[in-house]
Amino acid sequence: MLNQIKTFAKENHVPIISDEGLIFLLQIIKEHQVKNVLEIGTAIGYSAIAMQTLGCVVDSFERDQEMINLAKENIKIYHLEQKVRIIEADALLYNGSLDKIYDLIFIDAAKAQYQKFFEKYQTYLKADGVIICDNLSFHHLDKTKVNRNTRQLLIKLENFREFLINNASFKTDFYDIGDGMSVSKRMIK
Repeated sequence: MLNQIKTFAKENHVPIISDEGLIFLLQIIKEHQVKNVLEIGTAIGYSAIAMQTLGCVVDSFERDQEMINLAKENIKIYHLEQKVRIIEADALLYNGSLDKIYDLIFIDAAKAQYQKFFEKYQTYLKADGVIICDNLSFHHLDKTKVNRNTRQLLIKLENFREFLINNASFKTDFYDIGDGMSVSKRMIK
């Protein structure tokens, strides 16, 4: 069934995690014995459903109603309504309480907002938790060969990488997997 969701995503130009990125994400989940995940950016539910196959309970933010509807359909097909919860809101504007601490936070949403997502939701991460960000290389584009808007996005991603490198509360490693990924582990004091 995940293959059907992946095929739908490709045919309809819905951005989902790459195969290599998903394998890497699932490997980190196994290594860290992750049980609770907060995902920022559900899209059609592909990665949330994949993470649930390892027994994770996933809370996932999505703001686009069409994506929410498709994700809910996919979650229902798998009978995962009790394991994957869609939070129908813009993660940056959300003011509700999540009432949970997560083992892992997976950020795969608006690239220009990664630092804001990271800063806002790190408080929901357990003491030795992990934050994974996808798409940090953004198609390996050269900022001197793109339009102004794309250049601004690439600069924001560069600034976010610098933020991660200089963040004393986390140790971050970068991986050239898929479209570039980071794994930030909270430093236990």
